[in-house]
Amino acid sequence: MHLAYDDHGNRSRLSLLARHGVKVWGPERVYVSEDVRLDRISAGAVLINATITGAATFIGAGAQIGVSGLARVHDAQIGHSVVLGAGSYENCVLLHGCKARGFAEFRQGTVLEEEAETGHNVGLKNTVLMLGVVAGSSINFCDVLLSGGSSRSDHSEIGSGVVHFNFDPRGDKFGSLMGDATGCLLQSRRIFLGGNSGIVAPVHLEFGTVLAAGSTLRHDVSENQLSRGDPARSNCEYDVERYFDLRRKFCNTAKLVGNLHALGAWYRNIRQACAESDNRLLYAAAVQEFDRHLKRRVQELAKVVGKLDRSLSKPYKREQDRVFEKQHRKLIANREHIDSFLLDGSYADAPAILLSEYADNRRTRQHMQSVHDLSEEALGRASRWIQEIASRPYLRMCSLFN
Repeated sequence: MHLAYDDHGNRSRLSLLARHGVKVWGPERVYVSEDVRLDRISAGAVLINATITGAATFIGAGAQIGVSGLARVHDAQIGHSVVLGAGSYENCVLLHGCKARGFAEFRQGTVLEEEAETGHNVGLKNTVLMLGVVAGSSINFCDVLLSGGSSRSDHSEIGSGVVHFNFDPRGDKFGSLMGDATGCLLQSRRIFLGGNSGIVAPVHLEFGTVLAAGSTLRHDVSENQLSRGDPARSNCEYDVERYFDLRRKFCNTAKLVGNLHALGAWYRNIRQACAESDNRLLYAAAVQEFDRHLKRRVQELAKVVGKLDRSLSKPYKREQDRVFEKQHRKLIANREHIDSFLLDGSYADAPAILLSEYADNRRTRQHMQSVHDLSEEALGRASRWIQEIASRPYLRMCSLFN
């Protein structure tokens, strides 16, 4: 081996990181590109098998990168004590204590809160797994917000082999809400999705939902219900250019968007306001991913509205389907209005008692314990504040269909 070869300065960068307390397994296993800000790789981080790129990349103390094979990290924000196996982690935010086992693919819009964990062969995009959520292996979960539970020992769970079907035959793309943003208060029943299940977007699964293993779910599930999915349906004629009732798809999308707004407000006004400098950076990055996800949802709805003229040009084969003509024309007439209220990020200030109590708690406690130690009054006002933000897009969307 030619020892003078420096891999475009990689060896020099790794030596500098090592002198500042980063544990590097060697230039044969670790590559850090020229655009990476070395001061954003914290002392105590462990680089085992890794290719690290991107000026926005941050790696916290105690994080272990590439424990089971090569991990590619690009413009990702990795909190302290996060453990990453082999895979690709790009434009995602992983808060402290998260774990991703081998052959993961985490893409833009993905946020894992504290101590969330995924098994092998898990693909995530535009997906938020809130505190303590555990996902098994061989999972494809894109365009989802999932919350529920109160701690790492009382958490929502995704069984191995679960797929969230976010595309439909028309090429339209939808997201699903499982739980809601009030899950950040750690007071909710957990959600359990049984293994080898399929979930057809968009659906809203309320807290306490249990989906039986092997099910295919196409409908919303109310609180504390066991669902075995839908019964078998007979074949019927299908035209990919024809739309019928869009109320549930549009209203569920608005509900998801509202909860992403609410989660962003929680981070901006509470978590970020009371965070240490490193965590403040992570929380700001998480807010960017929430915003990225909700903008994608708005874009996807706009694509559907853009196809309705073509749908309306087709003759109705059943007279009862003519009821949807008025609905579709109303959506077309209101396309700019829909974009406007879905993207509206204004909201009331956080309750003073919530901010005061949380800030006091965070002086001596970690985030989870700080939330658990809030008073009943602070929790109540927090819940109402979050619900008001989350419900506004949903209510405005529903009014279009009345």
